[in-house]
Amino acid sequence: MKNLLFILTMVFAFTLNANINSNDFDKLKKLEGKWFGMLERTDGTSDMLNLEYSITSNGSALLEESNTGGVEMLSIFNNHNDEVLITHYCGLQNKPILNLVGSSDGTFKFKTDAKRSGLSRDKENFVDTWTISVSEDGQEMHYEYTVIGPDGATLTATAKLKRMS
Repeated sequence: MKNLLFILTMVFAFTLNANINSNDFDKLKKLEGKWFGMLERTDGTSDMLNLEYSITSNGSALLEESNTGGVEMLSIFNNHNDEVLITHYCGLQNKPILNLVGSSDGTFKFKTDAKRSGLSRDKENFVDTWTISVSEDGQEMHYEYTVIGPDGATLTATAKLKRMS
């Protein structure tokens, strides 16, 4: 009986792990390292962008530490209940949670789940979409996000980054 219980427990645990979309998450973990570039915004402003990615929490999370013109932010990528998510601790002083909505050929597209994040487009500005595209050789990245807000305006920020390490 103990052997049967052990076998059933192992099969259940294996089944849970098989449902996680680790392929996309494993591809994102290849971002590990330091990246540098210029962030250009549609409002005409620009700043230097430094990103540092590190794998943490026994391989279950990818941490992005960013510095954009002196504004530091933190984002955590992880697998959660069959979803690849980003929890972004934003310089706008809120915390959007973004779901991976598409990926192909080194491009990952994320969209904020406003309800899950506790955000209201009618009341505050927040990051709405986020796209990361990595070159085939893994040495360049196109980084883009949009910010939406109560006035209906959308700001888009894009950067072409180079891997520094």
